[in-house]
Amino acid sequence: MLRLSVLPTRLPSHVFFGKPTVMAVYITPVMSLRRTVALAVACSFGALLSLPEAYCQEPVIDRLDVANFRPGQKATVVVNGKQLIGASGLWTPVGTLRPKEGSDLSKDQPVTFEGDIKADAIPGIYPARMVTNHGCSEAGWLVVDDLPSIALTPESQDRAVGQVVTLPCCVEGQLNPVLSRFFRVALTAGQSVSVEVLARRLGSDLDPVLRVTGPDGNEIVYRDDLPGAEGDTQLQFTAAVAGEHRIELRDVRYSGGARHFFHLRMGKMSLASATMPRVTQVGGKVSLVGSSGEVVGEASAQGSADLPASFVPVSFRSAEADASTLGVVLVTTSLSQNEVEPNNGRAEATVVAAESQMLTGSFNAKGDSDWFKVTVAEPTALLVVTRTRELSSPTDVMLELYNSEGGKVAENDDAGPRDAELTFMLPAAGDFFLKVSEIAGRGGSEWIYALDLFRGRKAVKVTAPADRVNVPRGGSAAMLLAVRRIHYDGPLKVEAVGLPASLTMSPFIIGGKQSAVPVVLTAKDPAAAASDADWGPITLRITAPDGVVMPPAEIQLAPPAPKKAEAELFRSARVRTDLFAAVQPAVQFSLSAEPSGLNVTQGAAATVVVKSTRTAEWTEPIEIALATPADQLPAGIAVTGGSMAAGELAVTITAAADAPIGTFTVFLQGKSKKDKAEPIHPVPPIVVEVVTK
Repeated sequence: MLRLSVLPTRLPSHVFFGKPTVMAVYITPVMSLRRTVALAVACSFGALLSLPEAYCQEPVIDRLDVANFRPGQKATVVVNGKQLIGASGLWTPVGTLRPKEGSDLSKDQPVTFEGDIKADAIPGIYPARMVTNHGCSEAGWLVVDDLPSIALTPESQDRAVGQVVTLPCCVEGQLNPVLSRFFRVALTAGQSVSVEVLARRLGSDLDPVLRVTGPDGNEIVYRDDLPGAEGDTQLQFTAAVAGEHRIELRDVRYSGGARHFFHLRMGKMSLASATMPRVTQVGGKVSLVGSSGEVVGEASAQGSADLPASFVPVSFRSAEADASTLGVVLVTTSLSQNEVEPNNGRAEATVVAAESQMLTGSFNAKGDSDWFKVTVAEPTALLVVTRTRELSSPTDVMLELYNSEGGKVAENDDAGPRDAELTFMLPAAGDFFLKVSEIAGRGGSEWIYALDLFRGRKAVKVTAPADRVNVPRGGSAAMLLAVRRIHYDGPLKVEAVGLPASLTMSPFIIGGKQSAVPVVLTAKDPAAAASDADWGPITLRITAPDGVVMPPAEIQLAPPAPKKAEAELFRSARVRTDLFAAVQPAVQFSLSAEPSGLNVTQGAAATVVVKSTRTAEWTEPIEIALATPADQLPAGIAVTGGSMAAGELAVTITAAADAPIGTFTVFLQGKSKKDKAEPIHPVPPIVVEVVTK
């Protein structure tokens, strides 16, 4: 799976030079990108890589109705949405489900899927992809739970009646406008019950509220938002007397509809509002922490060392509990170091080890601040990047840097749409002190943070506009990546690993100046029949030539505008680790290049032939031009395209006499127009090496 990470926001997919360094690419999208990002891939420089017309028919998930999605069990999932004709599978990391036998897949209607869930699946939130013969959907979200699931009944919408349930259980469903859901449970005196609702963390429009009343009808407990849960909530209560209690779930605005779905958990179990640390390496131990700061259990972070920067579920279940306590943790290859209390002042600052690449901590009380001592042996470029919102933390960090005499030399609160970033050139060898604080002075178990620490360390971060690529059969599709370099301006190699069998991607080189990079996937067999070889998760791997040591690259998904106006509690944007690709029907025309790699001598020119394959009705000229700005090319390089009236066009690549020696990639695209249609389709990348005379 493509490695993913998220642009922090509020809320709530050649030749080696020397020994390559593998960088697993990961994307961080927001929980509910839904349709907005899916319809176009736009380049900030003005070029547009439009998606083919077939994207208008790709499946759209509105809601997943889940039953018995438990480890080791046969589950049922009903997909509600649009353009669901021709369904072939529902992919999840814990098992692929197939359409129920006898389903009519020729109609655009909800589709029921069935399949087995892996016995070792860790309870928690997972992505799901609907796949049809028109491609794959954006990720929907569902919960693997070890609680038995029950179905909603009409009585649950009747305040006077309510649905009788037996604990423990979990319930999947939706809220309709104005109406709440009511559940009746018979409890003994002294019996403790935990209730947790997952909605916004699943991409739902529901902003949930929980309310519990006793046998006399009086309110026992009411709970709205849990910090760091994107607007979801949880509560625990103990029955003072025996009798029937009522649990009410509603939207804070009494809104409802198909997109107001939820997963409700009820039973005897511990509830966690955070994990500490939130970032660790594979196999690292983390504590699940309750809202009062108590440790309710410990878990080991699973995952793979080859797949770093993944936000993965962790869970803990005590012997007496009905179900697991749910949490999440970011698994990374970076060497992390946790704060050591007391570190509330410069004199008691936590000493940062020379090998540490990430710092983690929390503000356990209001007004808390943490100090770190950073020592360098020579002048060093320092960059500190905050991670809070992508870790589902409500923390708004302030970074301040002081010299050894106590003078402040730099500070930062926010870096545009991102969390705080502090950049400073440490002028000489010595000690410097980093102060980390919560800008509003808030604190508690949920107020956690992590800091990426770059002391001259090289890194690459990438922003992507969507979490999947649907590729026309016999043609190509592109996803435009924006590259951010940290203390590194050299070339990079990009290749795809684990592509579905029907797809290919030519490896290519990102030149030192290139900051806008189309990743182009091609469906190689235009006559192939639809099959499972058409779809699956993919991984991008980035390697640094010449043996340059680089940490894992990150791909971050550009988030949509937040749905809520509140600024404090809904800023999280969960890290994603999935990029998906699928094949869809052919489009108006597709393009290829011969050769796909060539040499150009300084002071000379070379030619590559771009060829088109068209549908019978598409005879219009195709304009071939650069897909990225010309200034992204190395100095002294010029590319001349033109209008393709027939089946092919010769494109000239010219190198000036003083053009730099080395390898780079030319990205071309073809644009055409007929009536109101104006498709733009990519040419697979052309790798060019400039050589001496």
